[in-house]
Amino acid sequence: MRRVPVLRWTFSSCYLASRSTRMNPVAPTSRILTLVFTDLVASTALKARHGDHAAAELLGHHRTLLKGLAAEHDGEVVDWAGDGCFLTFESASAAIHFALRLQAAHAEASELPGVRVGMHMGEVSERLEDGGVARRRVEGLAVDLAARIGALARPAQVLVSVAVADSARQRVDNRLFPRAITWRSCGSYALKGISAPVELYATGLEGLGELEPPVQPDAAVPSATRRWKTPNARLMPAAMLVLVLTAGVVLHRLGDAASPGRTPTPANPTAPTNDIVGATGVAGTISERAAIAVLPFDNLSPDPEQAFFADGLAEDLITRLSAWRAFPVIARNSSFQYRGGNLDLKRVGAELGARYLVEGSVRRGGERIRVTAQLIDTRSREHLWAKSYDRAVTDMFTLQDEISATIAASIVGDVTRAEAERARRRGTADLDAWGAYQLGLQSHDRYTREGFAEARAHFARALELDPDFAAALAHLANTETFAVYCGWRELTAEWLAVAIEAARQAIAVDPRESMAHAALASLLALGGDVPSGLAAARRAIDLNPSSPEAWLAFSWLNILNGDSSAALAASERARTLDPHGAHAWFADDNIAGGQWELGNFAESMVAARRIVAARPNYYWGHLYVALNEVGLGRLDAARAAVAEARRVYPALTLAVVQRLYSVARPDVDARRNAALREAGLE
Repeated sequence: MRRVPVLRWTFSSCYLASRSTRMNPVAPTSRILTLVFTDLVASTALKARHGDHAAAELLGHHRTLLKGLAAEHDGEVVDWAGDGCFLTFESASAAIHFALRLQAAHAEASELPGVRVGMHMGEVSERLEDGGVARRRVEGLAVDLAARIGALARPAQVLVSVAVADSARQRVDNRLFPRAITWRSCGSYALKGISAPVELYATGLEGLGELEPPVQPDAAVPSATRRWKTPNARLMPAAMLVLVLTAGVVLHRLGDAASPGRTPTPANPTAPTNDIVGATGVAGTISERAAIAVLPFDNLSPDPEQAFFADGLAEDLITRLSAWRAFPVIARNSSFQYRGGNLDLKRVGAELGARYLVEGSVRRGGERIRVTAQLIDTRSREHLWAKSYDRAVTDMFTLQDEISATIAASIVGDVTRAEAERARRRGTADLDAWGAYQLGLQSHDRYTREGFAEARAHFARALELDPDFAAALAHLANTETFAVYCGWRELTAEWLAVAIEAARQAIAVDPRESMAHAALASLLALGGDVPSGLAAARRAIDLNPSSPEAWLAFSWLNILNGDSSAALAASERARTLDPHGAHAWFADDNIAGGQWELGNFAESMVAARRIVAARPNYYWGHLYVALNEVGLGRLDAARAAVAEARRVYPALTLAVVQRLYSVARPDVDARRNAALREAGLE
């Protein structure tokens, strides 16, 4: 196998192409591109086996094939180096389509050797250099990273960074291929010259692609066997975090979690299997944590083409469920073996190691489609949740995306409630970290002073049992943030610094824990750093688009940023994902604020009334009623609402409101404060 071209690319961060483009030949431009490196496997052996002339013909065929496929997907060849090629694509999905078609073409042509492909998506600088022929120059750290991933790939493997996987998985068109597209997490690798570990995924057409984790040269060590410093090297010991956050709960065992000389343990990817996706950075073994398996959805339509939609929907659901890091999700390769027929669900659950199964069906009639899904406890065979979705057939991919997101959010809510009840029946003395965490979620969702106190204790217990339980630390920080907004925790500079550190430490333990980023977003908002908070909220959504918490954090940050329209859209998205759960009233909280900022007092009042009905001891609901009563010219009713808010929170003043609800637009702040003064709040 010839490696020289790959090594040259690996150590050079810029590349030239003799292709004419419309770029400015002098000024470089920055763009986000998907960067692809290909390399033929054992090309030297090809020459020895077939002779130089025949080998040259085969290599020429490979080049022609590669260039044709790249052009079909709007890719550009930047450079050739022997058997290897460097290309760029405008989107990750286009690059994946190219790579899988190239992989399939090489598999079908037995005389062609295998091809390894590595790719990464990131920002690069490009410009034209004119040395007689204008040549495109592409440079940047992202290029180096893509080259290193390509060098790490196994023969016949498509190996990609998590940035590519996250972007492409929801957008690839399965209908382009005769086989299903398979994804597998290979864990995180510390690559030479790259400061932070990089999470890698292998992808391929079922039965063709190599999905085993890549080889491990010295330059690329799996993260679980090699520790690294996080960007914030001075992590506060976790015991101190919990002590300050919970106001008195000292957990001595947590002192080892991030003491000097020890960074938090990252998610362990050393032994990924084809059976589990997601669920890293959480407590316990799979037997302690309730695994979920999604079975293939049945196509009940006479049209066999709907089977593609049914399979795509189930695959999307697996991807979305795996974004919740707390629950192991059985991978498609395992769960899709159980297709059709009358299945013994208890036996299927035992064979897959899954306590919960999701099954469903798709039926199309004319321009309408009905999707039915149900959640089953395999131990008791009890149906925990079931729902049908009737939709008009328009854009099938948009429809698939919408339904899978809604089903995922509903399933996670019901599994969480079932697991909390299971933990409650076990009793607190016998709880493991997973059970304590589930009880913490249940207590938090009561949104009362007592519920928050119980949640603190449960999350602290989970962290005592497992110091690297990222989700527990994230939810502890989130609980404390809500306590501040509810008036049950004083906002001090010391507390805020520790809470932000807790959220950052949760991210250090598991960078893909969406809740940790959402908690960080809200905490940064409390500190007045709205731009950074917005970035954290966007990251939370990127990691888990089905998370109501992520959308609600994004909504609140947009309210503070003065973008009420974006806030309302995000809140409606959260309500769609969780219309009857614990998050619905909090969506109303943001809707009331956003509609009031827009001057829509009647619409804001509807949401405010729903808040008061759902959470009468939440003073913000009464304040929104007061603001709208002033806007509608009913001052007596406004003063009564302020009086009710002060009954709930006796220390409430205008200064408290200003501190927690300071908008980037001074005119909104001034208008709100004036209205509250009219209503009697000083």
